[in-house]
Amino acid sequence: MSQIAFSSVPTWARPGDPSQMTSPMPTGSSYVLVGVGDVAETLVRWESDLPPRATRRIHSDTDSAATLLAGVLADAVVGVRVWITAEVGSALALRAVALGAGLEDDEIAVAPVNTGQGVVVQVFCAHCRAVTRTTAAVDDVVPCAGCRRDLLVYHHVSRRTGQYLGFMVDAETAQPLCPGTESVEETVS
Repeated sequence: MSQIAFSSVPTWARPGDPSQMTSPMPTGSSYVLVGVGDVAETLVRWESDLPPRATRRIHSDTDSAATLLAGVLADAVVGVRVWITAEVGSALALRAVALGAGLEDDEIAVAPVNTGQGVVVQVFCAHCRAVTRTTAAVDDVVPCAGCRRDLLVYHHVSRRTGQYLGFMVDAETAQPLCPGTESVEETVS
């Protein structure tokens, strides 16, 4: 059974039916509204709900949105708030950019548009450091794009990268990949 309730996976990214956020509370002096996918209506609604303040809207694919967000936040001043709406995998990556720029959790609002099956997430391989893009969920097993090991998608998300941790599912029972790398037990007296 998964320990996701006690994990680093944000509540809005967990499987199931997370609470749906309509519009975040406008607590900042300026806003960056970021969307990936079919979220134009949400971005327009958020912008119209805001008091007349400095607002920047970014609506693009994940990689382009991340680059644009990093650029905007490099020039931001105290009081900026980032509101993100995207599929979970994209939202995790964009949240990581905002955290990397120095924002705190209470300065970032995330409204995922899809938390069900078929959402693309990134899984970091603990063995070869490759990143695998997949539609797998927590506790699924996926082949690593780098070393081809079967990785268990673990219930840990890196705040720095927005990627799930993956490690070899049968590490305790698997045979060594290279001859001569098996462990040697020594008798301790």
